[in-house]
Amino acid sequence: MTHESVDVQVIIQARMSSTRLPGKILAPFIGDYTVLEWIIERARSSNLVNRVVVATTTNPKDDETIAACIRSTCEYARGSEGDVLGRFEQVVNEFPCKTIVHITADNPFFDLDEMNRLTETLIENGLDYANNHPAGLPLGTGIEAFNSEAFLKMAKMTDDPYDHEHVTPYFYNHTELFKQTNLAPLELHTFAPNVRLTLDTPQDLQFLKELTTRLNIVSSDKHPSTVGILSFLQEHPEIVEINKGIVQKTFPVKKS
Repeated sequence: MTHESVDVQVIIQARMSSTRLPGKILAPFIGDYTVLEWIIERARSSNLVNRVVVATTTNPKDDETIAACIRSTCEYARGSEGDVLGRFEQVVNEFPCKTIVHITADNPFFDLDEMNRLTETLIENGLDYANNHPAGLPLGTGIEAFNSEAFLKMAKMTDDPYDHEHVTPYFYNHTELFKQTNLAPLELHTFAPNVRLTLDTPQDLQFLKELTTRLNIVSSDKHPSTVGILSFLQEHPEIVEINKGIVQKTFPVKKS
């Protein structure tokens, strides 16, 4: 079934089969929200976003992911677990749009203001692809945005398993083919390199829960800025110590 086309669509990449923390996307997080449901609400709070779609897998474990989407009245699509690029292509064909914003379900504190700015930059400058990581934001707050026409074209250009596992490397590894930019945030914070706001391990979950409790974060529309979070953490290094020793998986880069 093909749905109505919209201008700006967030696609949340989500699956239950994490290797280091299985089921992390549905871990209880803030109030009645799981991590995924919190991210859905955060994405919806943008006045630029017309629709949010969760791109999950056909793995039976993701029946729980679908149940969370239904609870949140959020659109969803299921596709290949390993071929994430193919999964996204399927979503865009089923839920057409002009602009795609890519969020992963392990980043509950993605920077909403920077997401809006990145999306506006992409649209206003007629770009094919834009990202803001790594560009001065702490790990776990990055966003990608891309033109859907360019994306569907790109998806047909590569059969490399590496490209299909990570969705967008073909964009940023082929700057000669696509109009693109890497956008630094408006505000830089010196403490950003010391903080990981992503969710990949039990320690990360402990850290995020401690942070939300100490900051009294209870709703997605009353959320401190990334700079505000960083200033708070700089004053409370004992919270940062919770997941400071975690080694992050390498960000996808061009293969030699």
